[in-house]
Amino acid sequence: MDLINWFLEAVARRAPVSIQVEGTRYLIGSIGVFLLIWVALHKPLAARKIRKPTPRTKQIRRELSYSALTIVIFMLMGVFVYEGAASGVFKFYSDVGEYGWTYLVFSIALLAVFHDAYFYWTHRLIHHPKLFRHFHAVHHRSVNPTPFTAYSFNPGEAAVNFMVIPLYALIVPVHDIATLIYMWLMIVRNALGHSGYELMPKGWTRNPWLNWSTTITHHDMHHEKMTGNYALYFTWWDRWMGTEHADYHARFDKAVGAAPQTPKGAVIPAE
Repeated sequence: MDLINWFLEAVARRAPVSIQVEGTRYLIGSIGVFLLIWVALHKPLAARKIRKPTPRTKQIRRELSYSALTIVIFMLMGVFVYEGAASGVFKFYSDVGEYGWTYLVFSIALLAVFHDAYFYWTHRLIHHPKLFRHFHAVHHRSVNPTPFTAYSFNPGEAAVNFMVIPLYALIVPVHDIATLIYMWLMIVRNALGHSGYELMPKGWTRNPWLNWSTTITHHDMHHEKMTGNYALYFTWWDRWMGTEHADYHARFDKAVGAAPQTPKGAVIPAE
């Protein structure tokens, strides 16, 4: 009973801030990307639509419903994080002078690397046949995704995705500003990754200085094929583990209107 009372008091104390942060972040991130890509730039980007047809209104309504549930789960789990931070369980800090601005910026990059590894392996795990239906099936109902697919999760998947920052903050000091910046970058990148329009320039996936970063096509193929291309921000893990689709480069070239490239070693027939 004491635990229940503690939780209810914690929710009353922390929920208003938590729901404001999560709700605003989702609305601005997902709706902002939707309005920019699907409305304002719809005609200029028409040739870069990765797959057709465009998802129906019914799918978007479903995604919004599950996104609302995800926000509630994030809010409730956020209550424990706020309480844990206040108790010193997590290594969040607010004084920039404690580690300096250089570390603050570096910690954002380090968090992205940590998140990418965490996402790759948890993503592969919830694709296991015994877990998929309970954790990941809702997200993959959006075979042809929209910006609102970004938060369309089973409750279990929402909980798994939420845990990345608390786990990071258990072992690595992270400033409150760095956390907020990363959370905003995360939702915008997530919504863009599900937008269905390829935004990267021609030659991106074949450039050794750029191809470490995933493209919209990279994740779009995951939704289409239901497997492979598990990574979030970087292509490293998919390459190391052999889970990147063999036709990824060709599909990207098609999305950006680049001329097909002949594979190395192929013989070009004489005319």
